[in-house]
Amino acid sequence: MRAPRAQINTPCMLRRRTGSPIPAHTVELGPEGMRVSSPRPLSADEAVDFDLPGLAMRVGGHARVLRQQRLNVYVLRFERLPEPMVRCLHALAINSPSPPLD
Repeated sequence: MRAPRAQINTPCMLRRRTGSPIPAHTVELGPEGMRVSSPRPLSADEAVDFDLPGLAMRVGGHARVLRQQRLNVYVLRFERLPEPMVRCLHALAINSPSPPLD
C-alpha cells in the first residue's frame, strides 16, 4: 500500500554540499517524500538536505532526487527521517483539505 500524499504548497529550503541554499516550494507532500518546484536544476540521484519550516513541527533531514517530473519539478525521497517527523507528515497528508492522491 502506498503512503498517503496530498497537494500541499509550502516553502522548502534545499541545501547541497556546496553552494547557496535553494528556495523551493512543495507541490505534493507525504511521509515518504515530496515533489518540489525548484528554480534551480537538480540531478537524478543527487542528495540534498531539506527543511520544511511552514509545518506544525520542524521537519527536515536528508532526501534524494529520484527524477525530474517536468520543467522545474522534481520527485524527492526522504532518507532516514525520524519517526515523529514521519507521523507528522502522514497526519498532514491524510488531513489535508486537498484530496489525497493515489
